[in-house]
Amino acid sequence: MVVSHEASRSGAPILALNLVQRLSSQYNVVALILGDGPLLEAFETAAVATMASARLKNNVQYTPLAIEKLCKDFKFKFALVNSMECRVVLEPLARHYVPAIPLIHEFASAYPNSNMLFSDAKLWSSDLVFSADLTWESAQDSCPALQPLSAHIIPQGHCALPKQAPSKEKAQSESDYLRNKMRPTTDTDRKFVILGAGYVNFRKGADLFIQSAIKTMLTPGGEKFRFVWIGKGYNPDVEDGYSVYLADQIKRSGLKDRFVMLDETSAIETAYEEADLLFISSRLDPLPNVAIDAMGARLPVLCFDKATGISDFLSSCGLRESCIADYLDVDSAVQKIFALADSSELYEQAVNRSHEASAAYFDMDKYVAELESIGANAATRAQQEKQDVKTILDSGLFNSPDGNTEQTVQRYVRTWASGINPQPPRPDFKPDVYLAEHGVAIANSDPFADYIRANRPQGSWN
Repeated sequence: MVVSHEASRSGAPILALNLVQRLSSQYNVVALILGDGPLLEAFETAAVATMASARLKNNVQYTPLAIEKLCKDFKFKFALVNSMECRVVLEPLARHYVPAIPLIHEFASAYPNSNMLFSDAKLWSSDLVFSADLTWESAQDSCPALQPLSAHIIPQGHCALPKQAPSKEKAQSESDYLRNKMRPTTDTDRKFVILGAGYVNFRKGADLFIQSAIKTMLTPGGEKFRFVWIGKGYNPDVEDGYSVYLADQIKRSGLKDRFVMLDETSAIETAYEEADLLFISSRLDPLPNVAIDAMGARLPVLCFDKATGISDFLSSCGLRESCIADYLDVDSAVQKIFALADSSELYEQAVNRSHEASAAYFDMDKYVAELESIGANAATRAQQEKQDVKTILDSGLFNSPDGNTEQTVQRYVRTWASGINPQPPRPDFKPDVYLAEHGVAIANSDPFADYIRANRPQGSWN
């Protein structure tokens, strides 16, 4: 099973679709979509079955019924749960002994109740996979229970963008429109075009992008630059929030045609061709697909330090000085912009190093193979967990105020398997001491279940 929070043409759903497509060569893949979007048809084409409903997202009453239905119809080996936005499926999957593997791209600090959310995610997951060290560190900072535990850090692969199907004429028209907006025929000299991309919101730092444009234009030599933002969400005539303030910021700056805000486009490859630099101005953006795509298209990328996993990658390429601005420091970003624009040697170095390294670093085949290996190991552990729960239940030795039921026993087993708030199954048995001094006959099995199967040997754990 592959779970996506929606089917929009945005980062996480595109990654989920790529996973379905890649895994379908070896598995029967079921897609569970917790929302709507234009990619739904592509999911239906790639998967053997698709369940989609906007009613599923964050619905703790409805989602377990959907999972129960799917688990009756299919025998799942493992589930890839793409992003924390799909966390509502984790406990229902675990209750059916389907190992759930969340692919976490978000910063925990973006959630107001992150401690509870991430501890619950760990409790009901077989493994946690983070796309960057920054996001794992953020989770550990927000959820102290995770600090002594481990997680997989695997950068996502380079996704193939789903093809839209406009007519040849419409595609050409969209491409021509984009070229004219980015490089108008009225230009008397060639501008250095800086591209920003993504949904227009505070997290993506559209205001920081505009502020950088203003600072650049006011600096001597700034007339040679043009800034272009492409993405949905800029609606100053409709909404009274963020867009209104951005529109006012643009108007008062006097940027005029040297700054352009455009809606999302089906010709994003044209934007990469026409731009000279992609600027990821995000405050929090773990591993944006647009940056991976741009580097694949030989477009250099500039970003803020500590605000995105792309900064770790660029640093590993030896591009810290040229392509990583100080954390949310607009002046630092402007200095980097001028340095790249003024030095062909520095610019070509940024292009070549990032392009060559990105092909190996963001390898989709490698990414899927690692996830598959994690899933196969998790499937083995899930079967052992099911057996351990049965062993404990059948023994009648579990002592809980909530009773000796499958749900309570399963939760107990999950606490020891996950490391989240483990408690003894009864006052006269210490699972941690048993594990340390006696060990278990079957790897990854529950210590209390092993104790029962070993005919309850006496020791310091009693």
